[in-house]
Amino acid sequence: MKLISLNIEGDKHLDDKILPFFDKEKPDVLCLQEVFAKDIQKICQRTGLEKYSFVSQAKVTKDNPHLPTNGLWGLCIFAKNLAKTRKHYYTGNANQIPEFFAYQDPNSMNRCLLTVQTEIEGDIYQLGTTHFTWSGEGKINALQKENFVKLKAALSNYPEIIFCGDLNTPRGEAIYDQLAKIYKDNIPQKIKTTIDKKIHKSKKDIQLVVDALFTSPTYAAKKVKVVAGVSDHMAIVAEINKK
Repeated sequence: MKLISLNIEGDKHLDDKILPFFDKEKPDVLCLQEVFAKDIQKICQRTGLEKYSFVSQAKVTKDNPHLPTNGLWGLCIFAKNLAKTRKHYYTGNANQIPEFFAYQDPNSMNRCLLTVQTEIEGDIYQLGTTHFTWSGEGKINALQKENFVKLKAALSNYPEIIFCGDLNTPRGEAIYDQLAKIYKDNIPQKIKTTIDKKIHKSKKDIQLVVDALFTSPTYAAKKVKVVAGVSDHMAIVAEINKK
């Protein structure tokens, strides 16, 4: 199974960078963060991954300097077939979709672990993705600590899982490293950042690995690469097999 995990930053880079990148890589599964609901069908049609599971974390309907006002926005997993979708909220709930105020409060959104199963060549793969709670400058704050307890509880429902996404907390700090004790961290150690300074709004050379690909023992990830030039975060690309 070929997987791509990527924070796509809404639709800023979709047509000129991200969709051509998907054309080239031809993934079996996409685990995407910061997806506008309005773009889901375009992604399905372009990739041939016709099934999807979407969870809206917020709605972007008021002018802001971070994202266009394109409405519902959140996590989405794409594949040719999907089963057993679950949405584990650790902030908010499905009945209340908040407005997103990027600069006033980057945590003004729901947070969720989205999980699905997909079958590829007779093997069942359990997948999960999230866009974890934000904190500034790679530091861990109290809200992250509180939400990490809830995230771990949600992950404990899955004895075997491929878990990926934008963690908003870096390798080398307690939250990422706790996950690396539970699962295998498949981001090569030579990789020092997953933030693309040429595209990221700060334009700073941020040396933090905040995007993750973890696997439980039944899965083996190989040919893992981190690809720049597609969004403000770099894409994680991997081939994953069942042992």
